[in-house]
Amino acid sequence: MFQATKAIYEAFKRSDGLKPFTDETEKSSNVWLQFGVEGGGNYKIRFISHDDDNDVSVRVYSLLSIPEAKRAKLIGIVNDLNCEFRYAKFVLDKDGDVNVEYDYPVKCSNPAESAPEIVARMVRIIDKAYPKLMQGMWA
Repeated sequence: MFQATKAIYEAFKRSDGLKPFTDETEKSSNVWLQFGVEGGGNYKIRFISHDDDNDVSVRVYSLLSIPEAKRAKLIGIVNDLNCEFRYAKFVLDKDGDVNVEYDYPVKCSNPAESAPEIVARMVRIIDKAYPKLMQGMWA
């Protein structure tokens, strides 16, 4: 496991109420936590490293999957969310999945120190954004 994700995993293990999991491949290691959204399903916040630098990628993949017929309608809402929220970037990918992204800077001295705060921010942002996405999809 790369050093940054290992440190993040250890930080989450010390935090009350967080149950971290890990995955590894030859090219990456990641630590993830699972959360639920009111009126929706579950999602995973992933902290992903590709090397021993501190530039960790934080990702929520497939928060929603948007049918092709509704993607044009949702792109405006995704853009609005990007203007509203400072610490998260919403992306509607070519497969119709809404992903949420955050990237640590390379020069971040200790990603593990701020990881619990990033999780708390992501959860709050998703809790606020999810109803807007659902309303846009079904209104």
